[in-house]
Amino acid sequence: MKMRKAILVPLLILIVVVSGCLFKPPAEVRFSIDRTVVAPDGTLHVIVFVNNTGKVGLTGATLVLGDEGFQILQEPKFPDVLPVGHSVQLVWILKAPAIPGYYNLKLSLELTDELKRTWTGFYGQFRVFVSEGAAPSDELGLGISGPETLHGGETSTITVTIKNKLEAPIDLLDIRLDLLDGMRVVSADALPESISENGKITLRYTVKAPYAYRKGYISTILRYKIGSSEKSVIESVPLEVTWRPWNADSGTLKDAYDLKYHWITDGYLVDGYWSERYNSTPTFNRTELRNLTLKIIGNASSEPGAAKAIYGWMMRTYSFGDTTSTLEPDKILLQDRLSYAEGQILTTAMLRSIDIPARIVTLYNGTDCTRRPVTEFYTTDGWYVVDIEHGFIGSLEEYLASPYFPRLYQIITENGYRMVAQSPTELSGHEHVDVTGDFIANLEDRLISVVSGRLKPELRSKLTMVLNNLNENERLYALFLLSSAPNNDDLNRVMEEYSTKKIEQNVKTMYEFYRDMEWSDDFTRYWKIFAGDVG
Repeated sequence: MKMRKAILVPLLILIVVVSGCLFKPPAEVRFSIDRTVVAPDGTLHVIVFVNNTGKVGLTGATLVLGDEGFQILQEPKFPDVLPVGHSVQLVWILKAPAIPGYYNLKLSLELTDELKRTWTGFYGQFRVFVSEGAAPSDELGLGISGPETLHGGETSTITVTIKNKLEAPIDLLDIRLDLLDGMRVVSADALPESISENGKITLRYTVKAPYAYRKGYISTILRYKIGSSEKSVIESVPLEVTWRPWNADSGTLKDAYDLKYHWITDGYLVDGYWSERYNSTPTFNRTELRNLTLKIIGNASSEPGAAKAIYGWMMRTYSFGDTTSTLEPDKILLQDRLSYAEGQILTTAMLRSIDIPARIVTLYNGTDCTRRPVTEFYTTDGWYVVDIEHGFIGSLEEYLASPYFPRLYQIITENGYRMVAQSPTELSGHEHVDVTGDFIANLEDRLISVVSGRLKPELRSKLTMVLNNLNENERLYALFLLSSAPNNDDLNRVMEEYSTKKIEQNVKTMYEFYRDMEWSDDFTRYWKIFAGDVG
């Protein structure tokens, strides 16, 4: 009787597995490439069709290359959520190896879902011939042309040509223009249902560039049918968009920055509490400061580029200390040594003088709003931070994932401080707006996004496994540790060498030990302990 039961149990498990009840893939995935013969260092496209057949929405897709000779030049943007029953076609642009020969292009796809789970097991493999004699398709020719550079907000024409090389008509099913992030199609010609034998079609798209810096590829993707066989062809061309707000008129600036425009024109830099404390008026001569700032930024092509030039100039020009003597940028300019607060005030004034929305952000405990000042400046992609004391300049998300934010987070969450943006109109005491939510809302997801971007694709699922085995506080602490790695090489080395169990145990041990202590201003200290870099 016992032996009979022992035989039945494995048989039952086998039946369940075979029937698909135990495991059901969350998606149907199909791989294809647009060409199998490509020139050395040439481009080819990997097309991945993803159909959500699971039970929850999908939130991301990561392509992992099995051959280091190929490089990903541009990744597609995955939908915020791909609902159950919906599908998407994703296109990755790859650079081929420089050395001619045959290559096995091995591909795998990792999917993430709304429950923060990672799904693997989707594979594709293609044999690619890298050859100097690579020739275009002998069926249908596709071309895309347009300007190589655009200015932010500029409208231009992209031309797509389709040429039938066969002696028979070809059915045209669908065409898609993939643009750089923020670009949009203003108008477009309709795609005919077919193209005659040896025929040629020209389609024109009017596009508008975003008010932002962009550099990458724009692509056109055409699906067509010959007989009963459905095929695709893709072509890509490079494009760079520059955005220099200091060359724009007020109407363009209002269109570009909308509700953030007032952070350019506001007359005061900090509020009346500051003014009374330092007996100084935080105003500046916009025209004179603009002339100096334009010389400093040179040929910068974006707001972050200009801010980096200003920051570099300031580091070369001044030494820094803790004593604040004035809030007036015109007087700050004449000093040899600045306080960090004076440096942030001067940075903010210089950014405003060249028509970049900028503001001072500080900690506020209900009485004092002068602690830990930083400068924020606005772009189409969101707020950026300049933190002179810690030598940081980057996006807000990058700042949250820097070694300098965890202590700030601790002050906010445990000591009752708020983050406020100085927004005075009359210099009558405290005039600021609470922006704490900008810094701590959805913090875990934002940190995961940055850390995942720094990891090799094949290590991202390991990060997910680690985080799933930690509680909420431990997860956040783990993300603070990982994001404080001084460079991507160190981060990836530790994630490769440490087992998931070791990472989890180290995080739990360190969190329990340090949770009730005042954290260091530089969280790199704890990364070194975590990574075993201390003697």
